[in-house]
Amino acid sequence: MSREVLYRKWRPRTFAELAGQEIVARTLTNAIGAESVSHAYLFSGPRGTGKTTTGRLLAKAVNCTKPKDGEPCNACESCQAYLEGRALDMIELDAASNRGIDEIRNLREKANFAPSGGADAYKVYLVDEVHMLTEPAFNALLKTLEEPPPHVIFVLATTEAHKVPPTVASRCQRFDFRRIPLSAAVERLAFIAKEEGFDCPQDALEAIARIATGSLRDSINLLEQLVDSYGKKLTLDEVREGLGLVVDARSAGLASAALRNELAEGLSIIASVRDDGLDLRQFQRQVVTYLRALLLTKAGAPPSDAFSKDQIAEMNEAVAEVPAERIVGALHAFGEADLRADPLSPLPLELALATSVLGPSAPAPVTQPIAAAPAPRPAPTPAPQRAANAPPPAPKPSSVAKPAPNVKDEAKAPAPKDAPQAKPAEAAAPVASENGHEASPELDDLRSRWQEIYQRARELHYRVGALLNSGCGIIDASESEIVFGFKHNMHLDRMLADGGENLRALQQAVDEVLGGGRKVRCVLAPDVDVQRPSRGGHLVRAAEEILSES
Repeated sequence: MSREVLYRKWRPRTFAELAGQEIVARTLTNAIGAESVSHAYLFSGPRGTGKTTTGRLLAKAVNCTKPKDGEPCNACESCQAYLEGRALDMIELDAASNRGIDEIRNLREKANFAPSGGADAYKVYLVDEVHMLTEPAFNALLKTLEEPPPHVIFVLATTEAHKVPPTVASRCQRFDFRRIPLSAAVERLAFIAKEEGFDCPQDALEAIARIATGSLRDSINLLEQLVDSYGKKLTLDEVREGLGLVVDARSAGLASAALRNELAEGLSIIASVRDDGLDLRQFQRQVVTYLRALLLTKAGAPPSDAFSKDQIAEMNEAVAEVPAERIVGALHAFGEADLRADPLSPLPLELALATSVLGPSAPAPVTQPIAAAPAPRPAPTPAPQRAANAPPPAPKPSSVAKPAPNVKDEAKAPAPKDAPQAKPAEAAAPVASENGHEASPELDDLRSRWQEIYQRARELHYRVGALLNSGCGIIDASESEIVFGFKHNMHLDRMLADGGENLRALQQAVDEVLGGGRKVRCVLAPDVDVQRPSRGGHLVRAAEEILSES
């Protein structure tokens, strides 16, 4: 037999019980008491901060027959109907699943009917996640929202207010719900625990509220889950264990190894954590938390919320000889370790460790050769003499710049009568691009904007971003087109497949970043100078080389 969950059972019954939203509660009670309620409200804020609850309280208060100072009495027949969930004049609509124009047209037609509570009653339409409505649906709602019937109040709730069209937001009174402060959340949890007969210490309630990051609903759900796991009498150790806050001592060991430049020891710690089957993402969070604590300790503001006095003393000793810059570098490296793609792979942690140990290094050498004096070569074997009138053979295209010819040697050999005279400027070969054309400052500029093109293409279509990151680079450019070269034929085929969708996404990304007017063309270029997004740069590449050799 199912029971009513605690966050629904202890939903606030008055505005005074709203935790952490004093400004919203005071404004609405003043408006209700002065009988100056607006026809439309927009409630925005993170999840679990009371938006839907406030909308229901507003509906109950405006229909209460005996309100006091803007608060519902919770005793009259109308309030009882709202408390029991059978009020007919409270209509809730989930815009995430009813987002089309037909649903809004239906709402608009029913809004004209009088409320069932009588002439003095209001019909309150609570539209949750309103940002999910389609553009035609918003347009259909506009006129009714601006001039609704006198007995209708609209309450629009959303977690993403920036997605609500300005034409809709401007017709509403907007209230921004903030995250529930820690003290307010703990106070509400203590009240619920007392009413339910739970025995939970104050510091355990603070741990629950802190892990919920400002969402009261999440806090209450966590409290109920912990009671189901450990019983009605909770201890701090049980709460920390249930919330996954038990810190593995190896996290501090890994952080210390990174700061002491002990790569081998750090890799050994990561390997042991992997072999024990621990959650690497949780372990990463513990390492980052410990490094943050070390940084605060170094700055003279040691954390007091999650560490004992003995631990803080140990951290003071650990950072005494370590410069703050090294702690910041390690914190940055481990904070950027991305374990989302493969949570079971320790490679991101190993790269973060290697980056911390290596520190800044020189950038990678340029792969494109610069024209210079040719290196001495062995004497060439005699070649068959060409006929006097035969034209010289056409040079074969090459993706690598060739050394400049020796001008003196060419001057000694008699040139054909019809052959054009070589210009002195041709003695030094320019920098060559992958397809044999001369590299230009414009091409270098396009390559410098590779990160912008990749990021926009990735936003438009994740597959295009992956293909650009798999071995690709800009190999040629002109006023009419930009040529992308792919190192592997498999990636080129995938880019040109999918009905042209990938190519269209790449074209759109180029148009938005560089401006329109250039056509995108993709070709196979095995010798392409691969360009990759800047995610760690040369430090990560150096770390990969070290790890591959170890």
